[in-house]
Amino acid sequence: MVLDRRAVGPALSFAVVAGSYGLIRSRAAEPMDRPARRLMERGHGPRIDPMVAGLTDLGSIYGLGGIAVSLLLTGRRSASRDVAAAGVFAWIAAQGIKPLLHRHRPYETGGARRLVAPPAGSSWPSGHAAVAASTAAVLAPRLSPAGRVATVAGAALIGVSRLHVGVHHATDVVAGLGVGSLSASAWRLLHGRWAARASAR
Repeated sequence: MVLDRRAVGPALSFAVVAGSYGLIRSRAAEPMDRPARRLMERGHGPRIDPMVAGLTDLGSIYGLGGIAVSLLLTGRRSASRDVAAAGVFAWIAAQGIKPLLHRHRPYETGGARRLVAPPAGSSWPSGHAAVAASTAAVLAPRLSPAGRVATVAGAALIGVSRLHVGVHHATDVVAGLGVGSLSASAWRLLHGRWAARASAR
């Protein structure tokens, strides 16, 4: 059996999401999440906290809209469309699977300080990380090697910021990154089929 290389990324992303789910359900996630929380607590400070609180908003649905509009205004219409569509897919997917695990957020259990407004829904998975990952997955192929590294690093930083502001566990962020990557793949597949049908007419 020959594995389609295009299926490797989505398969790995699904495994990441499923693995995170399994760890939390089996109560094996806490030994992984606890060191990350401690590390974030040591990083708090009056200068860094406001910057991280601002950075984390880039993964919100509003941040997604701002990125898409910026791309549109600079003439990159297809990139704007793809970022918006994949990001919306990611946000809907993340919100849709939150009920699978009614997980409390770190600040709700006294495990972290909350530095932003209380988010809606349960902790798993991180919707902000999902949106950031989908955006990076869409933009990276359009960029230079250095641009790709910067974009992926930016998505990772947004994920880490969710730990710093006290609203997610590390395993929530990992799952969110997987959801975002899957959402970008789903959008590429769907758009490719639409384009193929349109060209066949």
